[in-house]
Amino acid sequence: MPFIVKNSQLSNDVIQSLNFLLEQDINASVAFRLLRIIKSLSSVIEDKIELEKKLIEKWSQKDENGQIKRAEDESGNIIEDAVMLTDIDGFSKDMSDLLNTENEIPYDKIRFDELELKTVKLKDLIKIEFLFDIE
Repeated sequence: MPFIVKNSQLSNDVIQSLNFLLEQDINASVAFRLLRIIKSLSSVIEDKIELEKKLIEKWSQKDENGQIKRAEDESGNIIEDAVMLTDIDGFSKDMSDLLNTENEIPYDKIRFDELELKTVKLKDLIKIEFLFDIE
C-alpha cells in the first residue's frame, strides 16, 4: 500500500541515510524495495529543492544588477546563507505550503525487522522513520 510523506520530512540527508542502509548487509528483496523507494524519493526531493530555490528567487530583494541581496549583520558583515526578503509573510506562506505538501510514494512501507540489521545509527533512523511500518 502506498504511503504519504510530507516535503518537510525530505532532504538530501534522507537519501544519504537510505543509501547507508543499502550499503548494509540486508535482505536482497528489501534492498530492491529500498532502491525503488530511493528513486521515487530522489525525484520528489529534487523537485522540492528546485521549488525552494524559486521561492527564494521570487521573494528576495535584488540589487541594481538583479542579483539577490545578501543579508548583513549590524556591522555590515554578510550573513552566510541568508538573503534579504521583500515580504517575510509572503515567503513564509509559500514555504509553508511547499513544506506541507504531501507526496504519495507508490510502494509499501518496510517492516523494520525485515532489514535484519545488527546495528544502525539512531541519527539515520530518525531521518527515515516515515519509511517503516512498525506494527
